[in-house]
Amino acid sequence: MIFTSLKITLRNLFKNRLYSAINLIGLTIGFASFLLISVYVKEELNYDGFNKNADRIVLLQQFENNSASGGKLAGDIKAKFAQVEKTVRLKNANPLIKFEQNAYYEAGFYFADSTVFDVFTFPLLKGNAATALKEQYGVVISESIAQKYFQNKNPIGQSFIYDNKTTLHVTGVMKNLPENAHLKIDFLANYANANELIGWDVTDNYWGGGVWTYLLLAPGTKTAAIESQFPAYLKQLNDANAAGVWKLKLISLRDIYLNTSLIASSPITYVYIFSFIAIFILLLASFNYINLATACAASRAKEVGVRKVMGSSKNQLRWQFISEAALFVFVSLLLALAVTGLGLPALNTLLEKKYSLLSFIDFRSMIYLVVVFILLSVFAGIYPALILSSYRPVTVLKGELVNRSGKQLLRRTLVVLQFTVAVMMIAATFITYQQLSYVRNKNLGYQRSQILTLDLRDAPANVKEVFKQEVKKIASVEAATRAYGLPGSGLLQGQKLVSDFVPTGAKDASIKRLTFDEDYLKTFDIKLVEGRMLNASSVADKKAFLINEAAKKYFNWKTIDGKKTGYYTFQYKPDGSYEEIPMRGEVVGVIADYNHADLKTTILPAIYSLNEGWEGQMGIKLKAGAVGGGVEQVKKLWKQFFPDKPFEYNFLDAVFDKTYKAENKTAQLFGLFAGLIVMISCLGLLGLITYVSNTRRKEIGIRKVLGASVGSIMQLLAKEFIVLIVAACFIAFPLAWWAMNKWLESFAYRIDIKWEVFFVAGFVVLLIAFLTVSFQAIRAATANPVKSLKTE
Repeated sequence: MIFTSLKITLRNLFKNRLYSAINLIGLTIGFASFLLISVYVKEELNYDGFNKNADRIVLLQQFENNSASGGKLAGDIKAKFAQVEKTVRLKNANPLIKFEQNAYYEAGFYFADSTVFDVFTFPLLKGNAATALKEQYGVVISESIAQKYFQNKNPIGQSFIYDNKTTLHVTGVMKNLPENAHLKIDFLANYANANELIGWDVTDNYWGGGVWTYLLLAPGTKTAAIESQFPAYLKQLNDANAAGVWKLKLISLRDIYLNTSLIASSPITYVYIFSFIAIFILLLASFNYINLATACAASRAKEVGVRKVMGSSKNQLRWQFISEAALFVFVSLLLALAVTGLGLPALNTLLEKKYSLLSFIDFRSMIYLVVVFILLSVFAGIYPALILSSYRPVTVLKGELVNRSGKQLLRRTLVVLQFTVAVMMIAATFITYQQLSYVRNKNLGYQRSQILTLDLRDAPANVKEVFKQEVKKIASVEAATRAYGLPGSGLLQGQKLVSDFVPTGAKDASIKRLTFDEDYLKTFDIKLVEGRMLNASSVADKKAFLINEAAKKYFNWKTIDGKKTGYYTFQYKPDGSYEEIPMRGEVVGVIADYNHADLKTTILPAIYSLNEGWEGQMGIKLKAGAVGGGVEQVKKLWKQFFPDKPFEYNFLDAVFDKTYKAENKTAQLFGLFAGLIVMISCLGLLGLITYVSNTRRKEIGIRKVLGASVGSIMQLLAKEFIVLIVAACFIAFPLAWWAMNKWLESFAYRIDIKWEVFFVAGFVVLLIAFLTVSFQAIRAATANPVKSLKTE
């Protein structure tokens, strides 16, 4: 029976070669798109899943929307919460690492407690995990770092120079972490040496250090059970600020990357979006199969009648048609696996990933594919099977088969659904590109072109200033500045306002502060709208402030004349407690609002004061037409001041573009999948119009003999499909508007969606569909009527 079914299936496949090709191409494209997106979704959902204790590890969040916490909290939490088995602190540094003649800044350098190997699954290829981070100045390196510095030498016992001052020796080699690890770690150094090497306390205070604190919870512990004890914990600290400023929260390890913006812009949103797209593309391809199978039902009616007369039951016939669908799906799945393998390198290039088809093909994925195969086979085959198996032998053998209105309604519905999705995807692509264009071209309140940026964090304060002054003397340099953070970086200090200056009704007493020098505004073309600039030569101005327009509005001031503001700094007492020190000063100027962070963040009220000496971010404004020569001159000066340090630089506009890289990738993927959806939909349309023109061949011949024009015949054939696509447009417009408004809510500064976008998207789809329909309609309309009538 199976052999007979296969033989009939193959016979029909070759008999209807055009429809078979359309189905195979559509299903292959659908499956390949589905598989490519599945690879992406699997890797995203499995972030940090390689850790054996992933479900028990949580990140301690001390401040809202911030991953950093005080270095003292880890030990405190471990001592006071019985549900916490272990804790580990990770402190990121970006030191200059030197080995022989090689020197690089290493962004993947972390100080870690020795418990890191108990909490996380970081296998050591060389060394002893129990002792590697307990040795004085010991450091564990990754495989890639071992190869980078030592090639084929044994790394154990080899030494690095840390920031040209301390020798670290290698105590272990760690297996490279997977791509889907939220931390990119290349070095793990003994945390006991962190204070000494970093230069400030990251161990013994609650308020500073910028430490990532992880807790390993006891099996079965719910985070809510611990979080409910945090208010009592804060109260017993007897710190008036802790209860009001700290926002203690536990974030599951798997949620750090996916569901927060601590690492990326909450990728779970894009996981959902592309999961829906994958399912839709696969369904659209199966819609083509259903449409063509039901459309071609009449041509197989006599086959059904004969087989019923010969004794075939309804179930046997249904099995035949479902098995035909399964064969199509199976062959398309095999072809799609090959297409996916060929397409993965392009996806990796676009997303800057290292996805592998082999890593996707595991036992669980195979079960997943088998389930998808079965569901799609049944979904694509069940309706045609029910329709075809229900024909009465007497009716079909007499040639009296009536074209049921129900089948036409289904075909029309599926066409509308296909093109609804197509219009939505194209509209979404247009809107995404419009928003990104708006972001790129929006006046941010500062200049970002021709701005060279350097990091001087390791240099002594006096050397930083001398270097800046020498840079300003270069002929191709227009201006240079040093600051705590440069525009677009989002680097601002969070401060607590002195209580006298907190506006009535303010929700909290926090405000942002930035320290910069007197060349900051000139370098970035930031406007001073009221008052004057700070003067570094004035003793009084060292305590004075500028504010931005947002702060002026926040303070509800009409003018700054006679106005003062201030923030609290603090100093520690011998007993480990601290006291607040108010820093008050006169407000001497107001600067225009500019976007110090990205456009997903509103411009926050901020106060500005002169550099305190340690600020290490430098911006250099190069003259137009002198960028290349300017970089070389700055590099030459760098080598004079910092001969042992590599010259690493960026351009501010490149950093800005990098900020929106995820959105750019999303726009490109939207465009790609929108094109595939339109292609699949038009393939189905081509099949339907071909079938309709074939079934109406005699009618078309008679009309031509009676004098009908090619245009009238084209209109006859195309009219119904064009009406369906117009209907799809009007369904898609409000749905796309709603979906894209939701996406745009993530931007503080965004475009207003205009209806013209939807009409353009609809016109594009309508034009492509019209060309598809017209191609076959013209062929039918220009065919020789004598042949058509003779054939009949």
